[in-house]
Amino acid sequence: MLISFSLLLSDAMAEDNTTNTKDPIKNIAETVIRIAVLLLLLYWCYGIIKPFIDILLWSIIFGIALYPMFTWLQSKLKLSKVLSSTIIVIMMFLILAIPGLLFAKSLYQAVAFLKDQYSSAGNIIPEASEKVATWPVIGPYLFEKWNSLSKNLGGTLSQYAPQLQQLFVGVITSVTSAGVAFMKLIISIIVSGVFLVYSEKSSKLAYEVFTRLVGEKGSQLASIAEKTIRTVMKGILGVSFIQAILFGIGMILAGVPGAGLWFILALLFSIIQIGIFPVSVPVLIYVIATKGTGVIVFYLIWTVIVSVIDNVLKPILLGRGAVVPMSVIFIGSFGGFMYSGLVGLFTGAVIFSVVYVLFIYWLEDSKPAIQEQSEG
Repeated sequence: MLISFSLLLSDAMAEDNTTNTKDPIKNIAETVIRIAVLLLLLYWCYGIIKPFIDILLWSIIFGIALYPMFTWLQSKLKLSKVLSSTIIVIMMFLILAIPGLLFAKSLYQAVAFLKDQYSSAGNIIPEASEKVATWPVIGPYLFEKWNSLSKNLGGTLSQYAPQLQQLFVGVITSVTSAGVAFMKLIISIIVSGVFLVYSEKSSKLAYEVFTRLVGEKGSQLASIAEKTIRTVMKGILGVSFIQAILFGIGMILAGVPGAGLWFILALLFSIIQIGIFPVSVPVLIYVIATKGTGVIVFYLIWTVIVSVIDNVLKPILLGRGAVVPMSVIFIGSFGGFMYSGLVGLFTGAVIFSVVYVLFIYWLEDSKPAIQEQSEG
């Protein structure tokens, strides 16, 4: 509709240029009005589609990343497009949605526990075990301070009641945001399945748009963007999600409370390329202080394996894909998270990486022309 309207505007302006050449001020005024109307329509359409932008972006990213599996199911197993897409959607639910639901439930329970404990002046921090006092060097000091904080936390926190109330409101808002992001994830998985069914038409449209925007090299740029999306999804986001899931499973098996909250933090730190170490340290201290020897040994081994698993998975999943600097991933994911919440944590990393790769390609492609001008 907007394209047709803009074409009508351009035709009308062309006619006015031929009929009203004697009154340039009138032509300028009419041109400004038409451009303003077009911009108003564009802004109106943006307002209509804005609530669905995150879902569409996630769906497109999922569709591009899963397309090789979609074609493999068709070629190897001789399945129809609809059946292949259905199988992929079910697999995505099992891999992403079910673990996400479990950790979301754990996150909600943790926040509810903290709220109840604070309201009833209960011990938010449990008392330290007697064996903490037997630890060498720091054991007695840590045992004393830990129990002191546990017993007197209610009185200490009461002095900061307004600030803590704002903090709890922020936490609850974050949990609500996580729930909204989870619902968007569910919808995006379903929509990506629809995109896969119509993948040929969608791919043709994407390549035509790139060609229309940048000319004869549009198809090449579209191919680079496609490969970059798959590389980031598999080698960065995929590995981070696997690592965070395994870390969360270890916490659940070890009986760590609030595993959902720690899972979200581990996923965040892993995606922005810091790693799960900052999250694993306090959890490990809690396990050592409160659990038996068998659980401690199991969790320690499990944490070490999960911490180094990315060094094994990244070379396998990245393959020969386009290499994106970790700084680009960090800026994209963290900036996306600050801009649009948990959804932006994923889409920001992908979109910023695609823009970076296309920008580098544009710079490399322009070097021969610059060299010819300097030599001439």
